[in-house]
Amino acid sequence: MHARHIMSSPVTTVTRSESVIDCLRTMETTGFTVLPVVDDSQHLTGIVSEGDLLREQFRWSHSKAGENDTAREAPTAADAMSSPVVAMTAEADISDLASAMLKSRLRGIPIVHDKDIIGIVTRRDLISVLTMDDTHIAHEIQHRLDVYSGTRRWDVHVAGGSVTIDGTERDDPECGVIAALAETVPGVNDVSFS
Repeated sequence: MHARHIMSSPVTTVTRSESVIDCLRTMETTGFTVLPVVDDSQHLTGIVSEGDLLREQFRWSHSKAGENDTAREAPTAADAMSSPVVAMTAEADISDLASAMLKSRLRGIPIVHDKDIIGIVTRRDLISVLTMDDTHIAHEIQHRLDVYSGTRRWDVHVAGGSVTIDGTERDDPECGVIAALAETVPGVNDVSFS
């Protein structure tokens, strides 16, 4: 399974000049715990976590309380962000994503195409994949296939993440579409036809 199967898209980003308080407000309204930071060209330049933002805001508040008229300006995302940032492509395997998150201690990894952010994979996305059971996977695939065909033309069976689709032959021209629809469901390891 690849990043493109589980990433959130479109991505909520913040700019380098956005205040830490505004970044925290964005997190509060979106529910994200990590936000990519972009430059004026919308290219990835860093990443901020809620911990980074809180630490910078409290550091600024504490230093401001100890100063008179020379208090520094309110901190921005650029002050709090980690850079360079770990980013991966949409074709990155989820095991590589998990490994990178653990090594870097990040809560999310931006998914990029060239320098443009096309998605983000968070720890929550990885947990969803790990806790997906076969019944849920089968239900999700069946729903996608029924929407595609407009009727119930195929039956889906899942065992250990391996999907078998009954009701079509391997040489059916629709097999590619059916497999692609099934493979986009988190937790799918492979697809076969019977």
